[in-house]
Parts: sequence; structure tokens; C-alpha cells
Amino acid sequence: MSFRPQRHSSWHRLRLLGWGAPLLLLFQALPAALALEAAPSRRASPQPASAAAPAPAPSPAAAATAAATATAALSAAGSGAARFERSRYTPAVLYLNVTKGKTASQEFIDLVLIPSKGEVIGRRVGISFEDFRRQLRALYGELARQDTQRNSDPSAPARVLQRLLIEPVTPDLQRLGITTLILVPDTGLQAVPFAALHDGQMSFGERYAFSLTPSISLMRRDQPGSGGGKEQLALGASRFDALAPLPLVPQEVERIAALGPSERYLDQAFTPEVLINRAGDPAVRRVHVATHAEFLPGGPSRSRIFAGTGSMDLSRFSSLRQRRAGNPLDLFVLSACRTALGDSDSELGFAGLALQAGSRSAIGTLWYVDDVATSAFFVQFYRYLEQGLPKAEALQATRRSFAAGQVRLQANQIVGPDGAPLLQNLTLQQQRRVEGGLQHPFFWAGIALLGTPW
Repeated sequence: MSFRPQRHSSWHRLRLLGWGAPLLLLFQALPAALALEAAPSRRASPQPASAAAPAPAPSPAAAATAAATATAALSAAGSGAARFERSRYTPAVLYLNVTKGKTASQEFIDLVLIPSKGEVIGRRVGISFEDFRRQLRALYGELARQDTQRNSDPSAPARVLQRLLIEPVTPDLQRLGITTLILVPDTGLQAVPFAALHDGQMSFGERYAFSLTPSISLMRRDQPGSGGGKEQLALGASRFDALAPLPLVPQEVERIAALGPSERYLDQAFTPEVLINRAGDPAVRRVHVATHAEFLPGGPSRSRIFAGTGSMDLSRFSSLRQRRAGNPLDLFVLSACRTALGDSDSELGFAGLALQAGSRSAIGTLWYVDDVATSAFFVQFYRYLEQGLPKAEALQATRRSFAAGQVRLQANQIVGPDGAPLLQNLTLQQQRRVEGGLQHPFFWAGIALLGTPW
């Protein structure tokens, strides 16, 4: 593995590549987005930056200080609350582009870091994709088995992949005080569970707030509105004819809907028509769907989610953009199994499809997660949203709460960092599935945000 610095002629070069204008529009929407949460201060819109050579690595002392700053946009506020420091909010875009050669010596990844202000930075990493795929399979195996984490072992897959994909730009992230990243991974990298990568001290998903997108062109660059009166739509199905029941879905839907003005539809009341018609109403700002889903090769028409009265194929979501009439959804969440990955015909699965349908952001899952952990995760996530955290920071705070053991089993309930119940009346079987704790990244690293992070 080798790191090779690359020089980029800043925003002028990016405009030639077709990135500059979309990124400028994206970053220019940031101040208004944060102002929706009554921010005490705003970041200025970025100006074209001059070219600059990559900065040298900071000294150990400076690196430690910068590393602390890099996570300072989110801090604990006591009683289970998380405080968002808007004055420290510093986003950037990180492109990860793959080049495959005829031999391993000709294979590499180009990392291009584009901050909202300042120089554009490039790094080239020599890589063997055969070794990369082997490490990725090993990491997925360790997560699926919930193996003991080997974070102190540099040969652990989470450490190896961190060195390949993140470490080349780590000194730059620290120097610039980056708190939030929009990751744009190339084909072949979209299945990486970035939140589970580890630098030996902290996982990537705890250290940084981030979102994913297969393309900046899929991201909404207009300024988000304030939403309507019935701003949240919560739907769920817990009983199915030929699939395993999801007995915690009613609690998940009820608790999420109880956090603010909402409409809720459970089981037989959750029909495909209700989902499309109500999600198409411009008065609805967020949609949360808790159910089963199935992704098959061949595009959206071959994949489906299961409503309370039957299944619906995902091609129907294409009508949402027209129904919303220029007033896009702010967030579409599918709390189901493996909904962030699709195939070459449906980039990043349901979540990518939600972006194509016009939602600013979407959340899906990278692997099959225990339903106790999933329901608790989303209830806590929405609580952080209601505290005023942006979406990526709300996910980061939730990941931290799980990793620190603050979300835990207590008697027959799952409680959050403040001790308030997230789920109650768990059966003995449900309790046994999580009695060992929820700290392992298997429970929290597979839930991915796509699209705009704010």
C-alpha cells in the first residue's frame, strides 16, 4: 500500500470535471439548512479556493488536539442529550474513485477531499483489489458473527480498511477540523460499512458524522423548507402471510410518531396506496417505514417492500417526485433488512431509489440487523433529531450511545442514555438476544444515511 499526493487546481479543475457547480450549490444551501434549527451562527458560503499542496502531517500533539476538534460539533449535554455545536460544524466531500489495472501494481484508489472552504486535496493509494475484497469479506464475517473486536490489532479488517480508505486524508481532516463528511464511493466501494472502520482509538462512525451518495447529482441542492403541520408519516407492518412477524414494529411506529405531529398507519391500515398518496403530500416532511423488504437483481420493478395488505414493487416510488411538486421530502427511512444496497440497476438499493424519487436524504441498512436493536436505534435516532441535531449528527450520536453501552437492556425494556424507555415489554426471547449488550458494531454500524447530511 502506498500514499501518493496529487495536486488539484481547486474549483476551476472541479468545474471542468463537472463537480464544481453542484458542490458550490450544495455548500451554499448549508447556512439555510442549519438556520432551520435556529442556529446562533452561520457558516459563510464557500468561495473558489486556490490550489494548494497537501499539508504535512501534524505533530503528535497537534494531531491529538485536531482529532478532538474533529468531533467537537457533537458533544454530550448530560441526561442523555447531545449538544450540536453549530459554530464548529465543518463539512467536506470525500470522493473515493477506483482504477483497476491489468495487474495489482496498476490498481489504486484516488481520494479527493473537497472542504466547504479551502483547497482541494488529493491522495492516491496503491491497492490490490483482491486483497481489498478479502478484507471486506473478513470484516462482514466478523460483524455477522459478532466476534470480539480487535481494534488494537493493526491486521484486523476494520483497521486495514481504515488505512486504505480514510487514513490517507486523516491529517487533512484533522488540520481542517472536518466534522461531517459526504462520502462518494465508487462502484465496488459502496458496500463498505464505513461506520465500522476503526483507527485503533475510535470507529469512523463514532468519530465522524457522515452520509453516502453514489453521485452528487442525486443530492438535492435547494434549501430545505420548514415542513408542514403533519410533518411526519410513520407506517409499519408486523404480521405477514409468509414472512416472520416483526412484533416490535407497533412500538417503533408509535414511539416515533409520538415525538411530534404525525400520521401513523399500522398493519391493515398500511396499504401501498396510503404510502404513495400520503408520502406524496407536500405537507409531509419525513416518512418512516418499518417492515420487511426484498431486493432482487433486475431493477426497482423486481424489488419490493411489504405493506400490511401485501407487497409493492419499488418502481412505484418514481411518482413521488411529481406528486411532491417541487417540495421534496426531507427524509425517507426504511427500517427493514438490507435496504441500503441494491444491484447495478438500483444504486444503493431502496435508499438510492428514495434519492432518485426526490427525497433529500434516506436511511437504509447494509445487513440483516436484529429487530430489537433496529427498533431501539430508530427511536433513539428520532429523539436526537427532535433535539435539533442534523441527520448525520443524530446518527453519529445514536452510534455513540450504542457503542458506549448507554442504550441497554434493563429488566424487560431497552432504555436510552437518559434512562427513558425506548422499547418495553420485551419477551424473554427478545431479552436473550440482546442481554450481552448492544455495543458491538453489528447492532449499529449497518444503518446508513444517504443524501444530504443536514
